[in-house]
Amino acid sequence: MDSFRDLVEAFAVGALPPEEAARLEGHLRTGCESCRAELARSRGVLPQLSSPVKPEARVREQLIDISEAPALPIDPGAFRWEEPFPGFRMATVKEDPARSFRASLLWAKPGARFPAHRHGGDESVLVLQGAYRDEERSYGPGDIAHRRPGSVHSIEILPGEDCISYAVSYGEIEVVEP
Repeated sequence: MDSFRDLVEAFAVGALPPEEAARLEGHLRTGCESCRAELARSRGVLPQLSSPVKPEARVREQLIDISEAPALPIDPGAFRWEEPFPGFRMATVKEDPARSFRASLLWAKPGARFPAHRHGGDESVLVLQGAYRDEERSYGPGDIAHRRPGSVHSIEILPGEDCISYAVSYGEIEVVEP
């Protein structure tokens, strides 16, 4: 009976309400070979799909790096800031040349623009306050933008409050538009 077969996967992972689970158990006791076979298959496959996946070392390292973002409010006086483009300030928070790694705070005024640039390695940017957009979409507080090596994009800070972000990058960034 198809109505019982539709319940087997949920039953295999313990996700059926007690009354439906009891009904299916009764059906299985009647000897329905089709449902028994489906239950055996589900019990073999579904746990593998829901088990934790260990990330590769590079991804794990990047997750740890981005998790070290400072909490708001940021004390601007605690950092040495550079202004590579009008309205865009950057402060290096952490650097590891052996890994080609740099963590930076980015603080930009609404309307500021970071010109098109190419990433030599992965980069992840966590928005702490405000918002910005690039060619793909807009990012606001809590969003993480990820760029792969070789990708090119520009950034524009959206109207409203200053945008404060925490960026972790691996490899050099090359400005391709003055």
